[in-house]
Amino acid sequence: MTELPVTATTAGLHSAGRRSGEGPDALPRDDFDALYVQEMRAVTVHLIYRGATPYEAADAAHEAFIALLPDRWRTIEYPAAYLRKVAWTNYLRQAHHRESPTDPVPDRPGGTCPIGEVMLTEAQRRIVHAIQQLSPAQREVLAWRLDEFEYAEIADFTGKTEEALRTNAKRGRARLKDLLLVAEAGRNEGGASNE
Repeated sequence: MTELPVTATTAGLHSAGRRSGEGPDALPRDDFDALYVQEMRAVTVHLIYRGATPYEAADAAHEAFIALLPDRWRTIEYPAAYLRKVAWTNYLRQAHHRESPTDPVPDRPGGTCPIGEVMLTEAQRRIVHAIQQLSPAQREVLAWRLDEFEYAEIADFTGKTEEALRTNAKRGRARLKDLLLVAEAGRNEGGASNE
């Protein structure tokens, strides 16, 4: 079975050190460009898992980073969680205002487009498609968990109980597994009939 993807920016990070500002993988507190580069892709993918298109996600994530300027990013205790919460709110605000993106996607520092960083492999597209078929509560908790947040952290950041989060995660993983198995079986049947 296909494994759930882990974003490049979150792979191997320990959530406690990452969010507390301690350890070698902590979020940068003295370089906004480094924070942007480290978290932009992760926040964008987080929103895609929750139902946004890549362009909607990149736009909402970029707006979340703007909310940290000029110096607010230095004082927020949990910038990774803050960015995800603000980006989600931004996405909800924009989702019903336009049917398709018309504004260009803003460049990252160094002139690279964040959409280029979020191009998904075929396997990742199947996973995103499957995740987007889950309930909103299941998508939410799985998106946070894929970013390596602990249930207690997610509860603090979302205002939901750990029990509700764990239940939604369990149901979401079971449904996701079924969806991916069905997709894999369909792909295998389609490949076999073409030979």
